[in-house]
Amino acid sequence: MSKSSRYEWRDQQAALQERMKGFLANPDNEQMEAVVAEMRAYADAARAGHIDIPQRWTSYS
Repeated sequence: MSKSSRYEWRDQQAALQERMKGFLANPDNEQMEAVVAEMRAYADAARAGHIDIPQRWTSYS
C-alpha cells in the first residue's frame, strides 16, 4: 500500500468516525442518513478499487 493510499484510507476512516460521533451525539434521522451515506460511499470506493484497505493495521485509540 502506497503512502498516498494509506493517507486516503485514513481520511476516509476519519470522515466515517466523525459522522458516527455526530449520530451518537444527536441520534436523529438526518444524522443516521448521513452515517449510512458515508458508509455506502466507503463501501463503493472500496469495491471500485478507489481506496486500498490494508490487510492489517495497528490502532492506538
